[in-house]
Amino acid sequence: MSRDIFADAARRHAHALPGHTLLAAEPCAIPASVLTVDVLVEQSEDLEAGQKYTLRALLGGIDTVEDLQLFLGLNDGDTGRAVAGLLLAEYITYQPPADGGLRRLQLLPAGQEAARDAQLRRPMPTTMPVVYDRLTGAVTDWRRNSLRRSNQAKADPGRLLLPPASSMPVRAVDLSLAALTSTLDPRSRDGARLLGISGVTENRNFYHDAILLVFSDDETHQIRLGVDVDGKWSEPHTAALESIGAVERLRLSAAPVEHPHAPVTDSGERLSKADVLALQAAGDDPDGDGANRALSRAVIRWLGVYEHPARLDAALATSRRRLLISSPQIRTAVASMPWIRALEKLAHTVDVTIVWGSGDNDGTDREALNALHTAAGRANRLAVVQVATTPQKVLVSDSYYIITNFNWLSFRGDPSRIYRPDDGELVQDQALTDSAYDTYLTEACANAVEVVGTLPAKYRTETGSGSHATPTNHQMPTSSGNERQARRPTAPSKAERRREALKKLAAGQTVTGPVKRLTPFGAFVTLGEIDGLIHISQLADHRVEHPSEVVNVGETVTVQILNVDTARERVSLSLKAATSASSEPSRPGPESPASPAKTRRSR
Repeated sequence: MSRDIFADAARRHAHALPGHTLLAAEPCAIPASVLTVDVLVEQSEDLEAGQKYTLRALLGGIDTVEDLQLFLGLNDGDTGRAVAGLLLAEYITYQPPADGGLRRLQLLPAGQEAARDAQLRRPMPTTMPVVYDRLTGAVTDWRRNSLRRSNQAKADPGRLLLPPASSMPVRAVDLSLAALTSTLDPRSRDGARLLGISGVTENRNFYHDAILLVFSDDETHQIRLGVDVDGKWSEPHTAALESIGAVERLRLSAAPVEHPHAPVTDSGERLSKADVLALQAAGDDPDGDGANRALSRAVIRWLGVYEHPARLDAALATSRRRLLISSPQIRTAVASMPWIRALEKLAHTVDVTIVWGSGDNDGTDREALNALHTAAGRANRLAVVQVATTPQKVLVSDSYYIITNFNWLSFRGDPSRIYRPDDGELVQDQALTDSAYDTYLTEACANAVEVVGTLPAKYRTETGSGSHATPTNHQMPTSSGNERQARRPTAPSKAERRREALKKLAAGQTVTGPVKRLTPFGAFVTLGEIDGLIHISQLADHRVEHPSEVVNVGETVTVQILNVDTARERVSLSLKAATSASSEPSRPGPESPASPAKTRRSR
């Protein structure tokens, strides 16, 4: 799998907060200041105490070894070592006089200079640059060249700028000598001692890159944050974000999956969320090869939302026969020009199909879509297929596929900062993968309203048994698979009926309909052409463990519409709101006869 710093951070810290699910590992920036600190530094000489006092004694007039020994109160050996050290440093001389008298100690010029310094330590004012973390309010060991300037950090739309703990300027009293000393070059720590701080000049125009880890409480869905700084979980930053209410200040929120994907029902070895998190935690240890092997061997396993971006990169890098990506919307934040160039390069040797479509497609960037169409016109094995209904969110590669709630091609670039537990299931079985590829691509072709580029040979519009018809304009000739023109047929009547049904629904309405199916997340209610979801939290005023405690499949219920998302064709409902508003007359839902479904819809 392709690995980057965000995927690595997510894998390392997914299990950091028990009872929480990791929703995202995103680039962030910690506010920092570069301080110029005025300090008083004590520079020490490389002298032992005996040598220091010997120099002071010689400056005072003592010039014989015997007198020096009496003055110092040392034995012969210690006195001799002090004199020998000063001779070696060329601070003194011990030569006999010309007249042959008693040998005397004499200071040389360097020794005289050192001896005149009464302490042999020279306090002196100087300045030192320091990087200050404005989130934790602490001096750091970050280097100036590791920082971004504010304009650089703010120019990155995908990077969250974390707030500082305080807007007050840094003062001398906010700094400690111990913290400043720890930032000194190790080579100079032994030769200098900070005595005091006299002033601080602050430049706040900086940020330090980090990784923000967004967690959701499994019970309350409340957001909690963690921070990975320089590859390690930082408890001080995590505590600082909580203390300043960063979730509210950054306007982050969590929401349940409105339309969860249908779980894979095939039998086989299956690893649950708890199993995967435990194995990933064990895999971070040096001896975690067994855990990694267990993850790679599982036929079906839970796939955390934090793993999806790396899986998308890996599919682009490792697919050798085929690649199918199905996502309701396409955004330039994911489908960037470098990403599209890599996709186009892959499509010269691999069958690549992009399936997209969702309601009126307001969430799709035309720039990204046009770039994909252009790439499909150049690559001989790339097709971009727009479908009339919201497609399943899937990724199929050579030997595995993923069915998920994750928006493969639009998960970045959403300014709302609403995080959802968009997990999925990874199926690592060749037969199941082959079957899934055929099913999803056949359904895409059956519901296509536009195809740009070249579909895989089996799925092109051809005469003969066993071929799969791609909807095309009747005035256009049968495809040979080599043309690059866009095919724009009339939208199927079913899609029109769905859009018309959505227009008739509005928040606040009370409607009725039968319960179609139950999931652990809630109950789906059929409203004519549209299915709406009663999330489990909207079934009753008390805690509900499973929707079956309140409603049954086939039962007709009265519900209130909470929200209508026309872009994604999603309707959120509340059973308890309808119950409490019993005084309002019920309004029947749309009653257009439903045509047989040609494809599974994303939940």
